[in-house]
Amino acid sequence: MIELKTKIQQINVESGKRILVIGDIHGHLSYFEKLLEKASFGKDDILFIIGDIIEKGPQNLETLRYVMKFCAQGNVIPLIGNVDAYRLKLIYELSEENVQGFYNYISNLRQWTGTSFYEELAAECGFAINTPEDILKAKEAVITRFENEFKFLADLPTVVETQNYIFVHGGLREKNVSENSKKSVFELTKYDAFAQRTSHRFDKYVVAGHWPVVLYGSEIPQMNPIIDRNKKIISIDGGCGVKKDGQLNLLIIPDINCSVDDISHMSYDEIPFVYAVEEQSSNDESIYISWLNKEIRILDKGEEFSFVEHIKSGRRLYVPNAYIINETECLDYTDYLLPVKKGDKLSVIFKSSKGCIAKKDGTIGWYCGKTAKQQPV
Repeated sequence: MIELKTKIQQINVESGKRILVIGDIHGHLSYFEKLLEKASFGKDDILFIIGDIIEKGPQNLETLRYVMKFCAQGNVIPLIGNVDAYRLKLIYELSEENVQGFYNYISNLRQWTGTSFYEELAAECGFAINTPEDILKAKEAVITRFENEFKFLADLPTVVETQNYIFVHGGLREKNVSENSKKSVFELTKYDAFAQRTSHRFDKYVVAGHWPVVLYGSEIPQMNPIIDRNKKIISIDGGCGVKKDGQLNLLIIPDINCSVDDISHMSYDEIPFVYAVEEQSSNDESIYISWLNKEIRILDKGEEFSFVEHIKSGRRLYVPNAYIINETECLDYTDYLLPVKKGDKLSVIFKSSKGCIAKKDGTIGWYCGKTAKQQPV
């Protein structure tokens, strides 16, 4: 049985080295590789991977093994995330009492991404997962075969503190870093809405993932990292593997002693894109409906769009029927109009007769103008 203990690690980062921070890869190996290539990651850089290496993506085991091999370079520092920790715990604790719930979870993941971490482990051991009983049949072989992979995950630090930055997957429960050693791995890796809920103003910038940054907004959805200068928190989870319009974010800290104003970021997704042919102005008022406030009431059902009332805000708006579930809930949606100039690159998330929902530089909204596959002159 592998024991998950909170590990706080202190390291000194040499000035002159660029610090790259990525997290919530969720089994998207191609995103990870292409984003590091885009950033020209090299031996003179330091890369922090702040957890959730696996699950919710198409290449979970392969991503884990890639990170394990990557660490041999000496300039890659991975941390444990809540999904990594929970998956380990559940595999060891699988029993007749909880296997049905786990099978249901796997089945949902299969519909979302086509696979799951446990299915990939079982397949390498020669087992196919078609029933809850198949999960239990594979358990012993999985634990034996993947002892090294499981030990790697269990041994990862929970918190890494440097001179000016602290890295953690979910968030710090206590302002003093050392006092967090009394907290469990799960308390520090699963801290929903950390930047919003914590009352602490930290002495060093805390870089965290776990909670998609888009969930911090209520009017305009955006996926780029957020810097809270008051609390000294940097949130970087771009919703990769969780949101269909998500992206994998990479934070770039040019030097351990740099100003926070010098921090930048890059992102990567594989959403098809077009170019805007016409300009468009943004609207003055908009709303972002997320799974945190998804309840709606249909006022007028149409063929393509329905006029609905958003229960929490009372706002009334038109929503594509494709975004409505069981006539009572709405998928992540916004009526925000993107400010667009001719030639802007737009990642197309949803198409309709009235235009498309697109992402421009990490911000999501409607574009109702003409588009082209080639950048217009």
